[in-house]
Amino acid sequence: MVVGCYGAQGMNILDVSNLSKSFGEAKVINDISFSVKRGEIVGFVGPNGAGKTTTLRLITDLIRPDKGAIVIDGYPLKTQREMALKSLSGIIENPGLYLNLSGLDNMLFIAELRGIPKSRLDRAIELTGLGDSIHRQVRKYSLGMKQRLAIGMCLITDPKLLILDEPTNGLDPTGTMELRELMLKMAHEEGVSILFSSHMLGEVERIADRVIYIKDGVLLNHLTPEFEAIFELRVSDPQIVEGYVKGIDGVLSTKVEGRNKLIIHLREGVISEVLTTVVGKGVNIFDITKKQDDLELVYSRIFRGDGA
Repeated sequence: MVVGCYGAQGMNILDVSNLSKSFGEAKVINDISFSVKRGEIVGFVGPNGAGKTTTLRLITDLIRPDKGAIVIDGYPLKTQREMALKSLSGIIENPGLYLNLSGLDNMLFIAELRGIPKSRLDRAIELTGLGDSIHRQVRKYSLGMKQRLAIGMCLITDPKLLILDEPTNGLDPTGTMELRELMLKMAHEEGVSILFSSHMLGEVERIADRVIYIKDGVLLNHLTPEFEAIFELRVSDPQIVEGYVKGIDGVLSTKVEGRNKLIIHLREGVISEVLTTVVGKGVNIFDITKKQDDLELVYSRIFRGDGA
């Protein structure tokens, strides 16, 4: 489903406050609050049934909350719906495309429906990277091409905020890489803020500036690369070293890999205390490497209770 995009200045493009939603007796979203800054890419992560899609459907006004407020580009969605949605575009679940039409005709249809100048089509088509395939029937597109076309259709309306629900679902590695490049290009070249949900933690790690975690309809915390880090230590006996560092304040989790590797997830600045403790125990450190945030390790700690 492609949500049509129809923008008050401020630090945030999106503010969600005390949002709740129930279906019958089941409370799916429970008093959640978060924001997305202008130009920011935010990953929305959680297990199946956590409330990710429901939250995105609330933000795109496909369903209404029981309580709480959603403000888009400074406009309250409840009282200034048209102005709020003017800055928003999104794809929730499967993109609704006309398979018998060409990609270009699909884009022209949206442009004419929204009264958008055809001059915006050229840039949107360029960003999708579809090239000459834009003239082919959409039924002949790969899943990745369909996703890029759908995002291109969103971009025609010049959104400030793009909402994507599991955009990499079902994509092969090539399609995933192409979609990643498109999302980064939209943020860096077009200044579009992006809030996207995904089960592909590696892609979230590569794309997102920040990650929001949700479980059972409740937000758990917000983590950013600036505040946490992953280090890989090579030592002779990682299991013994793991015992030394687990009790250090700021060490979030540890994981032994192979015969001489210990992965330590910790808050920024704690590594010096870890090294002092390990060396003080007479342990020889053969090598130490700072890795990118290992989102799988973070996810495991939050949702499975693994690690420290």
